[in-house]
Amino acid sequence: MEYFSKNPSHIKELMSFGDPEYVRKLGIDPEKLISFAGGWSNHDAPENLRNAYNDIIADKERFHQSGSYSTSIGDRELRKMICKFENHLYGMNIDEKQIAIGLGSTQITSDLFSFLLDPGDKILLLDPTYSNYSTQLTNRAENIEQLYFSVIDEKNWEFIADEKIEEFSEFILENKPKVVLLVSPDNPTSKVLSQSFVQAALDSVKKIGGYLIIDFAYKELVFDKKLPEYFSWCPSDNFISLRTNSKWCRSLGRRIGWIEASEPIIQYMGEIQNSSILSPDKLHQMAFEKFLKDSIDDGSLDEYLERTRELYKKTSEKTVELIKKNLNFPIIIPDGGLYVFMNVKTDGRDFVKKILTESGVLLTPGWGFGQTGKNAVRLSFGPLVNEVDKIEIGIRKIGELF
Repeated sequence: MEYFSKNPSHIKELMSFGDPEYVRKLGIDPEKLISFAGGWSNHDAPENLRNAYNDIIADKERFHQSGSYSTSIGDRELRKMICKFENHLYGMNIDEKQIAIGLGSTQITSDLFSFLLDPGDKILLLDPTYSNYSTQLTNRAENIEQLYFSVIDEKNWEFIADEKIEEFSEFILENKPKVVLLVSPDNPTSKVLSQSFVQAALDSVKKIGGYLIIDFAYKELVFDKKLPEYFSWCPSDNFISLRTNSKWCRSLGRRIGWIEASEPIIQYMGEIQNSSILSPDKLHQMAFEKFLKDSIDDGSLDEYLERTRELYKKTSEKTVELIKKNLNFPIIIPDGGLYVFMNVKTDGRDFVKKILTESGVLLTPGWGFGQTGKNAVRLSFGPLVNEVDKIEIGIRKIGELF
């Protein structure tokens, strides 16, 4: 507790801005705040998902069933349906025994760290990367060395992962991390890692007997229809996928997620989840299983995902256009996801405070994502995907200050 009080979490700071009382204490009217800070999607959830909840609640017996425990790794029916889902979208031939369901990818990642990493082990992440990993590692794994590998050309503000493939492979072989953890599309850059980069990472990890984990939180929000081959990889002894319906299904607060891993890892997840969550939420599992079945059968899943991807792609393009028109700051063009990573050429924390107090616009300081983010901010268009006019107003307000 002393450590966390002296080292405030980047995520905790961001979540505070979702509290109207917290915002009022800063002297800002929550109704007038334009927030680009949230890492959440704000499109409508699928109608078939809402109908699934309605059907369960309307049926007395099924609602009663929804209050039961599932197994510690989730209902078999949902795990089998996830296999169908992954095969339908990505051609994966995955088995239900390679899936464990939990209370969202955050909990799953935290529990995975707790048994996969031993004291003294190393974990390798890209710089920048999702800011919650560091806190989770501190909280759930003892004496773990966190290694970071930069994939940003700070001078030209470009994402250069492909230019550093050989260097990244050598870094893995030299430092021998137990885990290499990647995100694709990434948070905060919204870049999709290339097949060559990920393949080289897996090849190197195999040589040292480690694990490559990919967090696919934004997997269904990639703008280009041609996906890298690793999007279709099944789990193996050295490869693990973290999955969630949080972003694409707009189920952020309906906490559900799953891990795809080798059978021994899934067995370990069952053991650890017995003591961490006991079992994942039964109601959410029942509703998600019915939603997937109905939506795959009637073809609405593909239509929904295509419509959602197009919405975020257009909003991303409009956001980039507005930034280029109103601000003189270099940005990294998104390949998917919800974010634009922008170099503001000064301390990002100070920049965010100035923007917030003088214009009522909130951005995310880049310090929590790594050393390359110190003079950067993350602008999220996800919360305003259906309010492009607010995106324009917010970016213009920032422009008026500079």
